[in-house]
Amino acid sequence: MKNDLNEKNRRIIATVSFMRRFISIFFNLFFNIYVLKIVNDLGFVIKVNLISLVFGLIFNTLILKYLNNKNVKYIYNSSFIILVICVGMLLFLKEDIIKYIYLFKMLYTFEEGAYYGPHEMIIMGSNNHKTFSSFQANMSILTNFATILTPIFSGFIIEKFSYNTLFVILILEAIIVILTASKITSFYIEDKKTNIREFWNKAKKYPHMNDIYKCMFYRRVSAQGAITDLLPIILFLKLNSELNVGTYSSIFAVITIFSLLLLKYTNKKNIKKKFYIPFAILTFLSTLFLIFIPSFTTIIIYYIFMNSVAAVIETESTSAVYEAINNEELSKYNREHDIIFNIYMFFGQVISYSLTYILYTRFYNANILSVVVSILMFFLIVSCIYLQKVENYFLEKRR
Repeated sequence: MKNDLNEKNRRIIATVSFMRRFISIFFNLFFNIYVLKIVNDLGFVIKVNLISLVFGLIFNTLILKYLNNKNVKYIYNSSFIILVICVGMLLFLKEDIIKYIYLFKMLYTFEEGAYYGPHEMIIMGSNNHKTFSSFQANMSILTNFATILTPIFSGFIIEKFSYNTLFVILILEAIIVILTASKITSFYIEDKKTNIREFWNKAKKYPHMNDIYKCMFYRRVSAQGAITDLLPIILFLKLNSELNVGTYSSIFAVITIFSLLLLKYTNKKNIKKKFYIPFAILTFLSTLFLIFIPSFTTIIIYYIFMNSVAAVIETESTSAVYEAINNEELSKYNREHDIIFNIYMFFGQVISYSLTYILYTRFYNANILSVVVSILMFFLIVSCIYLQKVENYFLEKRR
């Protein structure tokens, strides 16, 4: 019966993630472009995102610390209501959103914490070590189907109609997400007082725990740091069209899905995963072309690597985070584990955005962004060194 319940939860969680992806793509792909077109200052855009990291750390830590069986349902569902409010602010304030940009970012980062905190706890409660990697791959494939459809659709709506028309559509989508999420029948999480010191004293006995935290730190310095905001902007500066940005992003999403299908095949066949470091090196080398042979072609080549091999690394590292505490001694510390790896990721992102902000404001030249991308992506290699160590630990454990 419990397995049936977990399976049902996994299906609904995946559906909510899929539908929410339609909205989050706007914030990941077009929001910074929207702000940049209003203020015409990339330094301002980077600074706003850097400050929002602080909001995110505070909200994520507080939510995870005080999350329990009595409030998890309300926190999780409230995230979608706040999402409607955020998109509503964009609709009604229009360009005046810049006057309230920090309030807006504070609300949006709270929404992300209120969604991802319970989301991760529910995933941990609905999976075991046999289902983690496959479930994560399935989630990534499903959400990337949304990533195929949404960018080109959003770009078309923006270019042919307006941003406001898109905001109306996003509000309607958020309401549908609210109705779907209400069907989750079990929000059970381990209901106990958070004790980070106790968890850390036990976790440090396991070398792979330190490795996975370092992996997540360097991943946020590199592929999941400032680059997530820089890439759409770089593409927009080259194409000067939201529709073109959306079209290329949809094409790249197809590449990501094929890569993740191959990952799912390797999981099914239990193939040894020795490809993390070579994949990271290839991705880093592709960034050097951006510096020494700057052209639209080299940008596309880099995007292909980011949406294929880097997407596999992203999925595998996320799966490893969940699997890392899957033993008798650590499995009851889901919340403490979440708080610690979020802190590691926060400092990784701060370094990533700070370096980007310092270099850009020092040179005030969009070409410096290619150098920044290359510097940051070097640390993906470091991240994968630790990820490979964690994978080797899992292999030994399963023998």
